[in-house]
Amino acid sequence: MKTKDRILEAAYKCFSEKGYLGATTREIAKNAGVSEVTLFRHFKSKKELFSEVLDRFSVIPNLEKIGRFKTELSDVELVKFAGIEIIKSLQEKRNFLKILLSETPKLTSEVNEVYMKFSKKLFQVLLNIFQTAFPHLPKKELELKVQVFKYTTFCFFLSNEIFQGKVLSEGEILSFVSELTDEILGGKS
Repeated sequence: MKTKDRILEAAYKCFSEKGYLGATTREIAKNAGVSEVTLFRHFKSKKELFSEVLDRFSVIPNLEKIGRFKTELSDVELVKFAGIEIIKSLQEKRNFLKILLSETPKLTSEVNEVYMKFSKKLFQVLLNIFQTAFPHLPKKELELKVQVFKYTTFCFFLSNEIFQGKVLSEGEILSFVSELTDEILGGKS
């Protein structure tokens, strides 16, 4: 494994256990088996490292690949697949998400900037999927549908898995995503 990858793995683990505020670059470097100087050769700051962790370990890489399935899936199935991927990714990163949510009020504007950048990137990736699936719809309409889709999916996960401590089954996820997609797309499935 490359040095940068080891640092990212160690950072993800530290951020998952201690949050952004509790994790130190010294500890991350130690867990990656490198010096702190080496860590800073790859990442200018803890903020940059955190941003890279969000990009690498989020659902975004999986969503970016979804467009490749356009020929194999119907338009509606493409959107449903995106919703399922989002929830499954959130399930896999539940501890990371819990820690980050718990410290959100304490985060600096600098770190909030990282979140906003990530949120915009996620929005853009989802918008690309919706545009691929429904190129005939006006951009403003698609943007609204993407926002509703993104936030409703996230709230569904939060409500069930974080607040209620429930683990959603594949059937529950599929049922929710199907209903949401039907609602957003006006029953097109």
